[in-house]
Amino acid sequence: MLPLKGLVIVANYNQIREIGSVLDRLEKHWPKADVLVVDDGSADGSRELAQSKGYRVEIHPQNMGIGAAIRTGIHFAQSQGYDFVVISSSNGKIRPEDLPSVAGPVQRNEADYTTGSRFMKGGASPGLTPFRRIMIPIFSWGASLLLGRLFSDITCGFRAYRLSIFKDPRLNIEQEWLNRYELEYYVHYWAAKQPIRIREVPVTIPYTHLEKGRKSKIKPFTGWWSMVRPFVLLTLGIRR
Repeated sequence: MLPLKGLVIVANYNQIREIGSVLDRLEKHWPKADVLVVDDGSADGSRELAQSKGYRVEIHPQNMGIGAAIRTGIHFAQSQGYDFVVISSSNGKIRPEDLPSVAGPVQRNEADYTTGSRFMKGGASPGLTPFRRIMIPIFSWGASLLLGRLFSDITCGFRAYRLSIFKDPRLNIEQEWLNRYELEYYVHYWAAKQPIRIREVPVTIPYTHLEKGRKSKIKPFTGWWSMVRPFVLLTLGIRR
């Protein structure tokens, strides 16, 4: 069987300081023709920088959220006949060097969904704050109890999805409440409840290159609630 064809979705929002080096490194590990930058309403010139480097850019006229950016990328991949997508970011925390680990199992048809982990053997996260180093495993453990499947790093945004999973009518990513962080956790919850092949793989997510105040866009309380929300609403049957 031939390897499946994949699209890397690079979600970008005001990352002018990092996106240039990210795209330069990405080009060494993935064909430029199979990369889509989804700009989520940037106003700092990062969109134009990606375009100047020859990357295709889909533009949101205003900031809608990471979930909306991923949805746009998935729609594009479906329209272009891709078999799977890889979710990346433009801030340098997701390393192109780890693409073989994350994309490989789906590309070789060994998994339907892969998700990275900083906490597996072989994974790392230099510069991760002590608070998040404690809270991420706690959140992952609690979510694993709800799912009945063990995951060490549910918050890692480095993921690959086989597009065929989105053909299931029970998985509805078009819902507006999924526009921000909710979408990835909604998909994870759904996937973990299905008899599909999920693989967690070790990755390195560095924070040391980012200045203070740029290490994460997740806001206290509201950001964490956005991640927890799908598990609460789906478990209680309030959302589907």
